[in-house]
Amino acid sequence: MSQITIQCRLVASVNTRQQLWKLMAEKNTPLINELLSKVAEHPEFETWRQKGKHPSSIVKELCQPLKTDPRFIGQPARFYTSAIATVNYIYKSWLALMKRSQSQLEGKICWWGMLKSDPELVENSGVNLERLRSRATEILA
Repeated sequence: MSQITIQCRLVASVNTRQQLWKLMAEKNTPLINELLSKVAEHPEFETWRQKGKHPSSIVKELCQPLKTDPRFIGQPARFYTSAIATVNYIYKSWLALMKRSQSQLEGKICWWGMLKSDPELVENSGVNLERLRSRATEILA
């Protein structure tokens, strides 16, 4: 998943820029951080990590009670929507990466489990090590 970043210059009065900064830095960013930690603390989080995805509606549900929290109250609706979308994007990406890493790890563990030492091969095959090596050489040739 790729994300396009658009830069723009905000041409507004100092008062407007200060209000916007206050909303972003003092209310919206802490809301996003709170949502990130709420999702991580959710009882189903381990299941989501194993599946590699989470239900996107869960972030919206977790945000509902935070809208009345004094730390986050008074934001425009689009800021809440933006926070929900940001947290969903972060976890969607992270959970997919974790799922892929887990699959790779399981594959490597499986492959490693198939490898045998020389004494184990001799014991399992019932032939001596020299015969085993010569047979392997024949197969590879």
